[in-house]
Order: sequence, then structure tokens, then C-alpha cells
Amino acid sequence: MDSKNSLTSENFDQDREQGLRPGVVVCIISKEAKVLLGLKKEYAIWEFPQGGIEKDEGLSDAIVREIKEELGSDFSESLFVPNEPLIAVDQVIFPKENTKDRVLEVNGKKIPMTGKKYYFCVAAQVKDIAPAAGEYSDFKWVSFENGNKLVDTISQKGKKRVLKKALEVLKGGELII
Repeated sequence: MDSKNSLTSENFDQDREQGLRPGVVVCIISKEAKVLLGLKKEYAIWEFPQGGIEKDEGLSDAIVREIKEELGSDFSESLFVPNEPLIAVDQVIFPKENTKDRVLEVNGKKIPMTGKKYYFCVAAQVKDIAPAAGEYSDFKWVSFENGNKLVDTISQKGKKRVLKKALEVLKGGELII
């Protein structure tokens, strides 16, 4: 791949063929160099806005769609997404007992889902508009230290590990304080 932005729906189909559900994780950075975490209602855990990448969808399209779905159209308008938003990739492989009913479909074939592949991307907030409640019951703009404290409350080991990695990448790239 010549460019991080060259990820296409074909790349994500390759993930699916390997049993991995591709998903975009959007790390939204404020003007104050803090990152947005949302408290997911369904699971009561703090996380970055995220969701699955749909069939025939590229990375940039998935970012925009997820932000609109999870944080609202007005908030989406307050963000700048760079041409090359990808900052990290990671994956979680599920324990075998958690995979029996999960299936991915690729080109008409059903493939057992064995895990998730996360594409961590960055966006910058350029206008002060609050995210809309929806899938999240609360939001916090956090520093690296405070983000780690919230992520430490997550009991799912894989999710905790990938979120901590994303915070490390953001801090190492001097994107957050």
C-alpha cells in the first residue's frame, strides 16, 4: 500500500475473509489537545466513537457515517477529517466460546467471525459544538492520563488493550496532552 488512505472496501473484505469484522475507531481531538470518550449506554464502558465498516465502504466514508450516527450531524460538521486519517491498526481475537453464533458474509459466503480488526483514525474538532446523545449517555474530553484512568475501568481485556494502545499512539504523536 502506498498510502494509509488507500484502504478500500476490498481491504476490508480481506479482513472479513480472515474472520475479522473491520471497524473504524474515531479519535476526535479538541483544540485543547484532549480526546473525546463516550460512555456507551449498552455496555457502561468508556470508548472512542466506533462501529463496523460496511460492505463497499471506504475508510473515510465509514468515519463520516459513524460520527453522524453516533454523535449527530451537527457535531459531524464541527470536525475536520484529514486525507490520511489512519494512525494505528489493531485486532482482537475472541475466545472460542464467544464465536459460535457470529458470522460474516463476504461475496455470498458465510465466514465464522473470530474477532475484530480496528482501524484507529483521527479527526480534529474545529468548531465548539457538543456531541448529541444517542448511543452514549455521557461524554468527556480527556487528557492521556485521565483517558487511561477511564479505560482502566473496562473489564474486557481485548477492548482495554486496544484503547490503551490508541491513547499511547495519540500521546506519542503529540496529538493529546
